[in-house]
Amino acid sequence: MKKIVVAFTLFFLLMGHAQEKKVHLISLDNEKNTATEGDFYVENVYDGRQVKENIGTVYVSLFNSKVSADFEKPFVEEVQSLMSVLYPKSENKKEISIRINELYVTEKNADTDNNYVKKQTGSATVVLDVIEKNEDGRLYITGTFFSTQENTRSDVTKKQAGLITEAIRNSFENYKNSKNIYKTPILFTLEESVNSTNSKTEIQTGIYLNYKDVLNGHFLSLDDYTITKYKEGFCLLNNATGRVETGFYGFSDGKNFYINLFRFSEVKYYLKAEIMGENYFIDEVIESNLDFNGFYLAYGSAMAVGGGIIPMMILSGNNDDSEPKKSP
Repeated sequence: MKKIVVAFTLFFLLMGHAQEKKVHLISLDNEKNTATEGDFYVENVYDGRQVKENIGTVYVSLFNSKVSADFEKPFVEEVQSLMSVLYPKSENKKEISIRINELYVTEKNADTDNNYVKKQTGSATVVLDVIEKNEDGRLYITGTFFSTQENTRSDVTKKQAGLITEAIRNSFENYKNSKNIYKTPILFTLEESVNSTNSKTEIQTGIYLNYKDVLNGHFLSLDDYTITKYKEGFCLLNNATGRVETGFYGFSDGKNFYINLFRFSEVKYYLKAEIMGENYFIDEVIESNLDFNGFYLAYGSAMAVGGGIIPMMILSGNNDDSEPKKSP
């Protein structure tokens, strides 16, 4: 196993030297954006992302080089500016805030019948928590909503800003049309830091919305969900709606912790992860299903400074096909 770890470490180091320094910048400012109907406005935007160095990867130049993507303005400023247009403040509407747990773009080569026309499929994914003030005057997360938007064309990078905007709109449409709010809202704490002194390797049974929630012990009950085997990993079914929930950061069945691969897999599912201090170690993933290039571009700088709770190494290994069990 040590040889494999060293091999992958060298792989990432070599990838680092090979990658271009260029970053593709995206702006959400668009004169075609208009206010969306709704009984709420967005007062505050909080950045709850685990990876804050970029918002994903795109292809650029004639050689289709994959590079990191980021916003032109600081993340919160960019999203807040869009919120002020889509969901403007009004005295007749209720105030909500949002915490964005994931916002990223990806691109991959599309399969076409024409060998001479190269196209890419671009996607934008948004996962956000809706935060509302309760009668006690405190803020609570009342629901988590997510959306992925896709487009296929010869230069899909130009459409990424529009895809992000539509993913945000659709997330809010899910919020407006959904009665699936949390039975027990999660208390939201402003500027909450990660409790890095927590050395527990066993996480309480529950669903975790955000990477900080794992060490800080904030979770939803698992009673309303069913864990099932799915492809190389697992998925989480909502018992009330029958929907596969792919927007959560991870969950624990009381025995194992399962982390969402999010942007690095072609299929969204959860994998068992061993917790090592503030990092996760995954030993049951098939490399062909992962975008290692995107993994390096997203995590490279974070790994260099040792920041955050991140999967430091992803290796191939033997899958454990046993079904997870909830603790009694």
